[in-house]
Amino acid sequence: MDAMRAVLALTVAFGHLWGLLIEDYRPTASLLIRAGYFLAGFAHSAVILFFVLSGYWIARSVTGRAARGWRWDDYLIDRVARLGIVLVPALAIGGALDWIGYSVLALPTHHGLTGAWVFTQDLSQSLTVRALIGNLLFLQHLIVPPFGSNGPLWSLAFEFWYYLWFPALYLALRYQRPGIALASLAIAFANPEIAFGFLSWLCGAALHGLERRWPERRLPRWAPVPVGLLCLAVLLWGRTGDFGVEDPIEAASFALFLFALLRSDPPRFGALGPLAAYGARASFSLYAIHFPLMALAAGWVVGDARLAPDAGAALAAVAIMVLALAAAWLFAAQTEARTGALRAWLRRRVPAARAGGRPRR
Repeated sequence: MDAMRAVLALTVAFGHLWGLLIEDYRPTASLLIRAGYFLAGFAHSAVILFFVLSGYWIARSVTGRAARGWRWDDYLIDRVARLGIVLVPALAIGGALDWIGYSVLALPTHHGLTGAWVFTQDLSQSLTVRALIGNLLFLQHLIVPPFGSNGPLWSLAFEFWYYLWFPALYLALRYQRPGIALASLAIAFANPEIAFGFLSWLCGAALHGLERRWPERRLPRWAPVPVGLLCLAVLLWGRTGDFGVEDPIEAASFALFLFALLRSDPPRFGALGPLAAYGARASFSLYAIHFPLMALAAGWVVGDARLAPDAGAALAAVAIMVLALAAAWLFAAQTEARTGALRAWLRRRVPAARAGGRPRR
């Protein structure tokens, strides 16, 4: 799954970079360029598949904690530390990069003059103190815009509320322990988009439910092949248009593919080791910081007009992508890698958590 996290983060970053750097689609004889246009269209689907992975791991954590004795303070410390240690510095760095692009260099990209459809933010409205505070409270895309150019931060707000909704619902339905956290579900009624996204996230939770229901069920080693082809077909179908219902269908097919993988014990590929290591250590960081970094780099490269789809543009895309991957790795070493230390620090300062004993994963 760590290798998948890396692939999904790379897919999101590549799709955004392509839209920032290269003109909208036009016919070309180059198979490489056509492949670039095609792959760039999977950025949103990659976020949805991220939701499935998140739902799976959070459901595992919640059910395990509930069985041992649920503590909201302990759970929230873990979740806030996981998000906050990346989000806060990402907002600071992204804001600085956006300020350079918007105010210092006055790049056309940052002023919305290049027609890049992936640059959805109006920086006069999103690069503000109000937006910054709202993002720190996980209200982006709900009450305030994502901060600066970093439109992808919308999914972090969705994740935060899903982290509240799932245990609140699970405790209420499984243990008849309704709590005040259920009140946060009001956001779903106020914003149907976040409620719709929860369906995709719940596909990951359902995957964990299948594991618990059939803990000994084994599948043939070839089982992931047909299920994987089905998942690929669904993703390709979703790529062909905006149908309004593709997100949960893609999520469900991906969850089935993961179930087939988990229950068939397929052969391990050593070549995926570096990819899995990057996914485990830096995929979240890449997602959190790639957009403002790429926007500044692409804005400096393209000037008034995005690049024509040719070999030079592809080379520029590769160079910026490598820069972003390296920057995210260094960023993660100072943020994600210190998540455990932040959790321990928070527990020492929260009386209820300190009294609750050893932290739970």
